[in-house]
Amino acid sequence: MNMYIVFLLQMILWSLFSLIEWRSTHDHFIFKALLFVMFMYVAFLLALRFRLTKKRACWTTLLTIAVYFVCRQLFWDYRL
Repeated sequence: MNMYIVFLLQMILWSLFSLIEWRSTHDHFIFKALLFVMFMYVAFLLALRFRLTKKRACWTTLLTIAVYFVCRQLFWDYRL
């Protein structure tokens, strides 16, 4: 049950990342990469906060990142 809650909270976190990335369209790539790393670290800490093991927290974080980027490709690049 904890992993499901962490997954949902991390998806909310990645939604916030999308919003911040959208607001910073004119920033350089290095700053966007640093922002991504910071959000990834916060997502990992969130998983650890819910008492997941380090291995499970890492896999959950990587899974939410993968789901985020797949959904981003499917929905953001979709044009009518």
